[in-house]
Amino acid sequence: MPSHEDRQLIQQRWQDERYPRDNSLALGSGFYCLFELPHEHPRLINKVWMPASDYSAQQDGEGLATLALCAAGDGALQARAGECAAHGGDGFLALQEKDSEALIWLLVLRDTHPFNRVEIQDRHLYAESTCGVSVRIPLQRPDQLILTWP
Repeated sequence: MPSHEDRQLIQQRWQDERYPRDNSLALGSGFYCLFELPHEHPRLINKVWMPASDYSAQQDGEGLATLALCAAGDGALQARAGECAAHGGDGFLALQEKDSEALIWLLVLRDTHPFNRVEIQDRHLYAESTCGVSVRIPLQRPDQLILTWP
């Protein structure tokens, strides 16, 4: 179970726009999930979960360029999509609380290209990258996403 310090660490890294350089999912609750995503594979594989304090960064990415923003119908949640500044071929998707901007989750996907379209519908986040990769992500279980490659 992650500690209060793990949650704070994730939130601070979110504010600083720092994230694991590889395919990763950061949960605002204090966990990281590192995984593999073979090219043109529809799902995340070989997932490894760990409290944020157990993650030792070999190479962190820094900077996120937001290309699209969308609020949920009730306005409580906001989705962000864009490019990881560390490498232009990587995209990110994030879900946050709209008012506080607290991170719910941040997903970094290598080699998908930046995501430039995002919307929230029916408890899912839908996004598309500049090269046509589309993704459907359950808001409550982002690790269960489904990718469609062009």
